[in-house]
Amino acid sequence: MTARHRARGNGVGLGGQAPRQHFVHSADDGPRFPLNDMSRFLRASLGDGFGYTPGEQPADGREWVKLNTNESPMAPAPGVAAAVAAAAANLHRYPSADGEPLRSAVAAHHAVESSQVALGNGADALINDCLRAFCEPGTSVLLTQPTYSLLAVAARIHGLGAHVVAMGADGSLAHAFTTTPAPLRVLVNPNTPTGTWIEPEHLATALDGAAGVVVIDEAYCDFAPRSCIPLLADHPQWLVLRTFSKSYSLAGLRVGYAVGSPDLVADLRAVGESYPVDRCAIAGAHAALDDAAHHGRIVETVLSERRRLTEQFTARGWQLTPSQANFICAVPPTGTARETAEVLRAAHVLVRCFDDGGRGLLRITIGSPAENDALLAAIA
Repeated sequence: MTARHRARGNGVGLGGQAPRQHFVHSADDGPRFPLNDMSRFLRASLGDGFGYTPGEQPADGREWVKLNTNESPMAPAPGVAAAVAAAAANLHRYPSADGEPLRSAVAAHHAVESSQVALGNGADALINDCLRAFCEPGTSVLLTQPTYSLLAVAARIHGLGAHVVAMGADGSLAHAFTTTPAPLRVLVNPNTPTGTWIEPEHLATALDGAAGVVVIDEAYCDFAPRSCIPLLADHPQWLVLRTFSKSYSLAGLRVGYAVGSPDLVADLRAVGESYPVDRCAIAGAHAALDDAAHHGRIVETVLSERRRLTEQFTARGWQLTPSQANFICAVPPTGTARETAEVLRAAHVLVRCFDDGGRGLLRITIGSPAENDALLAAIA
């Protein structure tokens, strides 16, 4: 198994089952980068076929029901396009190195100081900044199983190991995640691919005594009840990562941010890009953040449709993990997840398939009502 098909880890048990083992990306997500075209100069330590496998992105205009990459079911706020167009008039000038005025707007949104916010080209860029800032080459970052599969790939790129601790069958955090020595531990909450969520207060108790920096990736947190950001004042070693890709419908602009103590944020900025976010992204994200009503409509649409899909899939005999994200994680009632994904793809419905060596599971993005109708018709 190559790194490009690296495991996301032990799955959280569905319907009371024991944890599943070794989730890996299946090959039915569509065409990928040409793995055999790597040069002889690639670092030998990375291995053949190394890299992260992103979700399939069909060409714009093709008629697909795209439920495989956890994008928003709605367009961005109406003011975003105009803000991006206005910013484009000054593309001959560098953007603010601090990401202003977006940085201050994000700080005000979360009731923190601007010195507590760092911006990045998506949350992925900030993950790389954390690895650069807090881990000496040759050490290991601590991850859960399952988790975001990019994390282990990014660790190897930075010359790091990845020590993995399996989560409980109910999505709980194992004690070893706190006690295992590591300079950096990363937790995705709500989890991907399962959608399980741990309450911030429970996290604070579970992580009590953890050494090093704790990164809590809240990419999907706007679809969950609460964030860990209000707890940061009592946990100066925590960093919370957020993104505009999901609940603000800005996956195409690539804007993420980290919130934490000023000294940790200064560490990220010291190792990050000199201009971490471009002019158009700053303007578009600022306009999206400013339209709270539209953001609320996006979140409510996802929550409403998540409830509907959960009810419909359960009624049809699927096994679902309770999700607090903008997707559901499901095992089909018959056959394998791979077989079901192929049937859906034939109907032009894209979902994400994970293979656990058994039946596997599907991670299905919550789409628009019309997209979800097409999904339900396809699985019927």
